[in-house]
Amino acid sequence: MAAEEYAVLRARTLLGVSRWTQQDCADAVRTHDELEEPGEEMSRVEAHELRKRFRTLPESMLGTGAIDGARRAMFAGGHLDRPSGPARRMYSLAYLALVRFHQGLTGNRQCLDAAISLSRTCLEVWEAAGEAERSAFVARIPTVDCSLAAALGARYNLNREFLVHPDPPVRPDEVRADLEEAFRAIERGAARLPSHRGGSDPQLQVFRQQLQAIKASLMSLKYADMPAGPDSGSEMRATVAELDLIPYAPPGDATGARSTWLGTRIFLAQALVNEPGALTSDLRRAEEVLLGLLDAPDLTEESVIAAAQLSLATTRMLLADSTRDERYRPLAVNAFEQSYLTGARSNLRTAWDAATQQAGWARRDGRRLEAARAYAAAFRVLPVLIHTQITRADKESALAMAADALPMCARELANSSAVEDRIEAVLALEGARGVLLAEGLGQRAGPAADRATPRSSSTVEGDARTARAIENLTRELDRLRRQELAHPAGTEWKGAASMAACRRQLALVQARSRDGSGEVAAPDWQEIVTLAEVAPLVYLTVTRDGGAALVVTGEECRWTGPIPVDLPTLTVGVVRRLLDRLKEAEVLQDRQKSPKYGRTRGQLTRDVVNDLWEQVMQPVAEVLGDCERAVLLPGGLLGMLPLHAAGKCDSQQVDEWKFLLERTALSYAPHAAALRSAARSRPAITRLTLVHPAPAPAGDAIHPSLDVAAELSGVKSARPTGVTMTEIEPEQVSKARLLDALRTTDVLHFTGHGDVDSGNPLGSGLHLGGDAQLEVRDLLAARGVRAAFAVLSACGTAVTGDALPDEVVGLPAALIQAGLRGVVATQWMCFDDFTAPLMTEFYRYWLGGAHPSVALARAQATVLRQGLLVNPFAWATFAYTGA
Repeated sequence: MAAEEYAVLRARTLLGVSRWTQQDCADAVRTHDELEEPGEEMSRVEAHELRKRFRTLPESMLGTGAIDGARRAMFAGGHLDRPSGPARRMYSLAYLALVRFHQGLTGNRQCLDAAISLSRTCLEVWEAAGEAERSAFVARIPTVDCSLAAALGARYNLNREFLVHPDPPVRPDEVRADLEEAFRAIERGAARLPSHRGGSDPQLQVFRQQLQAIKASLMSLKYADMPAGPDSGSEMRATVAELDLIPYAPPGDATGARSTWLGTRIFLAQALVNEPGALTSDLRRAEEVLLGLLDAPDLTEESVIAAAQLSLATTRMLLADSTRDERYRPLAVNAFEQSYLTGARSNLRTAWDAATQQAGWARRDGRRLEAARAYAAAFRVLPVLIHTQITRADKESALAMAADALPMCARELANSSAVEDRIEAVLALEGARGVLLAEGLGQRAGPAADRATPRSSSTVEGDARTARAIENLTRELDRLRRQELAHPAGTEWKGAASMAACRRQLALVQARSRDGSGEVAAPDWQEIVTLAEVAPLVYLTVTRDGGAALVVTGEECRWTGPIPVDLPTLTVGVVRRLLDRLKEAEVLQDRQKSPKYGRTRGQLTRDVVNDLWEQVMQPVAEVLGDCERAVLLPGGLLGMLPLHAAGKCDSQQVDEWKFLLERTALSYAPHAAALRSAARSRPAITRLTLVHPAPAPAGDAIHPSLDVAAELSGVKSARPTGVTMTEIEPEQVSKARLLDALRTTDVLHFTGHGDVDSGNPLGSGLHLGGDAQLEVRDLLAARGVRAAFAVLSACGTAVTGDALPDEVVGLPAALIQAGLRGVVATQWMCFDDFTAPLMTEFYRYWLGGAHPSVALARAQATVLRQGLLVNPFAWATFAYTGA
């Protein structure tokens, strides 16, 4: 069923409800706007009936913001109920442009693009319309120019951030074109005014003021990036003077002058701050203007308040720099925090800007812990902001801008003595990792589910998680408030940071519950602790200056936070050198020595395993103790190393070798959120499907023929009673058959070749013979998956992307996101003769009742101690990802 048909069904269902709740009203507004798309000459019947219903509701039901007021005015004036024709279409396009622009202010590029397109279309209809149609829209056409200019300016502001990236997804000339078109739209809108109305008309005066305000905003953007020129100072002074002329309007004004005056205060302050060569007196004037705005009794729209608080924070930050007066710094920090909190409830883009600006300021001045705390707050909103970017290139660029900050943030917080900082480190890693994976799946909930269709179980579960998160955070905030009240006066209360963090998270969760997203973007601390009860979680991060681990062992960490492990010698350089050794080992033949390192394949691998033990896993193992298994969450380049195989094997005597997996089985997960559904139950295995594609044509060096008979025989020999094994004939292997197998089996065992592209992980996949391939993007789009496990006995099937430091998109993570509980895959090449005994032992332990990660660790230890596969290169390539 098409999207518009769903909208019609939703509208009819809502119209059949006799008494609307606030949520019903919100659903009706969204449905109405869907029905209005794409701005036709004739209104749909259901949209018309919804507008009639809106006119009977109390004003408060539609909201009190600027967009709500514009919507009420449009509905009350009957502009969308005009007879079919160009005038009706222009009103519809103008209305939709306004709605999409308002939505785009949160950083949603798609909505900004839509607002710009709708405004341009409206102007095209105007140009083609006859005089009669124009006369019906003549009072509105300047506002279309105004809306177009505002939307172009907002998109320019988003795009200009990408230009600092080494490989920006947008061309500089395209970015500048938006600003140039915006100025032209302002000039055109101003030129239209005198010929339509008398200069004394109050509405005309208000609109002139709005044009001045938008022009000031565009001018501030222009000079935020351009070096000061000979005319820049005079241009900005003229802008300030124009805004200064906008008269004060008292509360209760019905012409729109009051809301215009309030809105222009922010633009005036920005113009004063951005004026080339701004003086301290300009900054103090800007501070005075913003404080006056925030004190206005009728300023209730939180998105405007958040923007004003951010401008105030920036102004005070500049005052602290210019005057060296230390009194401004805490005032600026408080304004940043208030802007973040208000923005988290109303406009997540403002929350992100407030946190990152504060972090950048603190980092520049060497206040590393303050910077880390601010970055951690920013990473709480990162998943939602990335979701609003349209293309993968946009998403990657947005992530790349934050990529350098995340490891630094996590390590700085991990080394803090404050419990709340270490918890924030874990939450920052959870919030930032796996964002692209979730986007590729496309399962993020949208508006609240309609009543015409059943709600999915994932949406219901998301609502329940959100409710639990709100309950937990509210209870924690109440506990902290009682502590604060009981604290002796005159002494420092150490719970202030915890209270601030709790408030930030609560504001975010409540905002997501109100906007209908239904699901907490990442688990909160209480849920992470609960997940760690099953198996300890080990978060790992690495920076240029060293690494850190944060171990969550379960209930005992609920109030004491994760256990920090400093890894001072683990740097990005060290990780890259270890990966280079593994890559060198892959191209060597048996007993061949590397020209670069003078070591054989086995020696290079043992070097890596030893270094991982000494620099990473030995101190972590001391924290883990004798637990049977644990889950590693390494992220990025660290996830491409065989951390699960760490041990001491530098002795010539194999009997003296020791490996951590002989005591603790280590598995991987892209993030704790991926363990949510997988950790619910231990599914019974009754069906196992074996897949081996047809041999490649002779001479195919990339996909040589494989001898998998011994491996398949070993798997079949481990079959216990009650497990049915099915083998897909090689000639029948195809993308459709594999996807179908995932819907009908419990375990999919694939023996073949993997096609890995670390630069484009969504294009990595399983080679199915000929040109056929099952890619990560196919798995992310799969629906109705029944399989609980996959064993990918092919080369490099666990390799993730390396374009971003915390990229986690790969076959194992994609399969888990598609619904599987766990995946066995390889981190580099594997060999037929080595794989067969390992898989035989693995299935024997696994189907005998062991957890799959434990079964794999036991199998690796068995083939090692039996002397079958002494070289770690042969067995350490296999790793388990999942719950």
